[in-house]
Amino acid sequence: MKRSIFLAVFTILLGADFTLAQTEAPSPKVFSLDECIQLAEKYNADLIGAREYYNQKRSHVWTAWGSLLPRVDSELGYGRRVEGPKSYLYDPATQSYPFGGTFKWYSAGVSASQSWSLGGYNLFEIREKNASRNSAKESYELSRQELVLSVKQGYFDVLKASMLLEIQKEALKRAAEQLKIAETRYELGAASFSDVLKAKVQYGDVELALISADNALKLAKATLNSWMGQDVDTPIDVEENLTMPEFDYSYEDALKQAIRHNSNLKGAEFDLRSAEAQVGMARSGFFPDFSVYGSYSWLNEDLDQISHIRKRDYDWNLRANISFNIFDSFQKNYNLSYAKAYRNSAKENFHQTKRDVALELKQAFLNVQEAKEKIELTKKKVKSAEEDLDLVQEKYNLGAANILELLDAEVSFKKSESDRIEALYGYNLAVAQFEKAIGK
Repeated sequence: MKRSIFLAVFTILLGADFTLAQTEAPSPKVFSLDECIQLAEKYNADLIGAREYYNQKRSHVWTAWGSLLPRVDSELGYGRRVEGPKSYLYDPATQSYPFGGTFKWYSAGVSASQSWSLGGYNLFEIREKNASRNSAKESYELSRQELVLSVKQGYFDVLKASMLLEIQKEALKRAAEQLKIAETRYELGAASFSDVLKAKVQYGDVELALISADNALKLAKATLNSWMGQDVDTPIDVEENLTMPEFDYSYEDALKQAIRHNSNLKGAEFDLRSAEAQVGMARSGFFPDFSVYGSYSWLNEDLDQISHIRKRDYDWNLRANISFNIFDSFQKNYNLSYAKAYRNSAKENFHQTKRDVALELKQAFLNVQEAKEKIELTKKKVKSAEEDLDLVQEKYNLGAANILELLDAEVSFKKSESDRIEALYGYNLAVAQFEKAIGK
C-alpha cells in the first residue's frame, strides 16, 4: 500500500515537472540596434527586391556594350540526299528507270556581322544603361536607408515601451503603498473611508495602465520582429536604453552633405541623365545605319578534306552597306518628341526632389533642436514633480494634506516621467530621420 502511494505521488510530481519544462518560455534573445539592422537587411523582402532590380540593371549595361561588338556565328553541318528513279530517264533497253544515287556532304563556316548607327545610337544607349543602373543603385540605397530608419523607430519603440512599463510598475507599487497608508489611517480614525475608496480607484487605474503598457511593449516587439524578417512571436529583448546621442551638425554643413549624398536626389539626377541619353537615342533615328557582314564557308563530301579548308572547296564574301529610312509613318518624330517630354519631366523632378530634400533636412534639423530642448525641460519637470510628491506625501502622513492632493501629485509625477521618456524617444527618432536625410 505504501509502495503504491509512493509511486503515485512520484508519477504526479514527475508529470508536473515535465509539464513545467514543456511550458517554460524560452529566454528572449537580446539584440543590439546594429544586430537588428543587419537582420533586416538580410531578410527584408522589399530590400531584396530592390537589390535584385539593381542586379538586372547591371546586366543591361553589358548588353549595351555588346552592341558595339560584332555578332559572330559558327556552323558545322552534315547533309544527305537520296535521288530516286526518274521517270523521264526511262531506258527502253533495260526497261528500267535509272536510280539517281545517294549524295552526302559536310560543311563548316564562320560569319560575322555588325551594324552601327551613324547618329551615335549605340553610344547613347551605353550612357542610358549606365545611368539607369546608377539610378537603380541609388533606389536600392534609398530602400536600405528607409528600412534602417524603420528598424531604428521600431527599436526605439521597444525601448520607450519598456521604460514606460517600468514607470507603471513603480506607479503600481506607490499606489499599493498609498492604499495601505489610507487603510491604516482609516483604522486609526485619522482618515475617512472616502480616502480608502479613492486610493483603491487610483490603484485600479494604475493596474489598467500597466496592462496597456505591457501590451504596448508586446506589440512593439512584434513590430520589430516583423521588420527583421522574424516571426512576430519570437521572444526578443533589447540591450540598450534611450539615451541622448551626440549631435554636432550645423544646418549649412548638413545641407551640403545632403546635396552630395542623399540617395533620393542622386537617383533623380541619374534619371535625368538617362532621359537625356534617350533624347540622343531618338535623335539618332534621323541618321543612316552602317553595317558590315563577312563569312567564310567550306563544303565537301569527304570530311577528311576539312584539313584543306583554307586551300579548296571554300567560299568567302564580304559586304558593307549604308541604309537610310525615308518614311516610317512619323515614328521617328514621335520617338523624339516623347523623349524630349520625358527629359523635361525628369529635369523638373530633379529640381523638385532637390527642394524636397532641403525641406526634409530642415524639418529633421528643427525636430532635433526641439527635441533637445524638450529633454532639458522634462528633466526639470521630473525633478520638480518629485519634490512636490515628497512634500505632499509628508503632509498627508501628518494629516496636513488630503488624499486628492496626494493623488494629484502622483499623477503629475508619473506624467512628467512619461514626458521625459517621450522627449528622449522623439530626440532619437529625430536624429535617425536627420541621418537618413543627409544620406548617412
